Parts: sequence; structure tokens; C-alpha cells
Amino acid sequence: MKTVRLITCNDGFQANVVKGALQNEGIESVLHNENFSNLYRGMGTDFSGVDIFVYEDDYEAALRLLERNGMVEAQPRYCPRCGSADLKCRLKRKHRLRAFFAVALSVLSGGAPGTEHWEYRCNACGCCFEKPVGRRAN
Repeated sequence: MKTVRLITCNDGFQANVVKGALQNEGIESVLHNENFSNLYRGMGTDFSGVDIFVYEDDYEAALRLLERNGMVEAQPRYCPRCGSADLKCRLKRKHRLRAFFAVALSVLSGGAPGTEHWEYRCNACGCCFEKPVGRRAN
């Protein structure tokens, strides 16, 4: 089965609390970067966050559980124009060259490349936007 990233936590303690809540509901999960986050504490979640992965089939149930328990805010996963959940994250067309150099520079310097090079595209209506919304459009 395929696994997908559910959320990224700030530290190992928070990730283990979330993992325990998922296990109580019968949802299997795996922590990634738990030890790395302890080494580089305070570097931000882009660099030292603990990722929680779940099976693709359990993703929606796990996300609803975390939203219901207040462990995460409503996840932005809908198109702001039509409300569809059929979204794709891709590099902005005009920023592809800049994104390439940002990645190359980050590899050389050991820093994070940043996230300003990405956009979402709705497969239903074709709209491109910076961030999805947490609730369906009415």
C-alpha cells in the first residue's frame, strides 16, 4: 500500500501524541525525521519537522480525526473558485528557472529552498491559485 504525508509536527513529542491518537482509532502511522528533529531543534518545520505518514486509504479518516480533536486546523484542500478537491500542486510556469537555481543554491548552502515557487491548479475548473481553502465554495 502507498503511504502519504498526513501532517508535519514541530517536534517528536507532538508527533507521538498525534500517532497515539491515530492508533486509538485503529489507523496505522509512521514517523519520519523524528531523530533529526531532536538534533536540529528550533530550525523550523521545513528543516527539522517530524512527518507523520499514513496509508492512502486511511488519509481522509485520519485528517477528520485530527480536525475533530483540534490537533490541526481545517486543512486547505479545496479550490476557492469551484470548491473541488481535485487539486494538483505544481511549479509556477514563470518561476521554473528561478526554482531550479533556488534548489541548486540550497543544496550548496545547506538551507531550505523556500516554497514561493509553487502553485495549485484545479483539475475541475482549471483555475490556478496560491493556496487552497479549508471549506468548499458555496
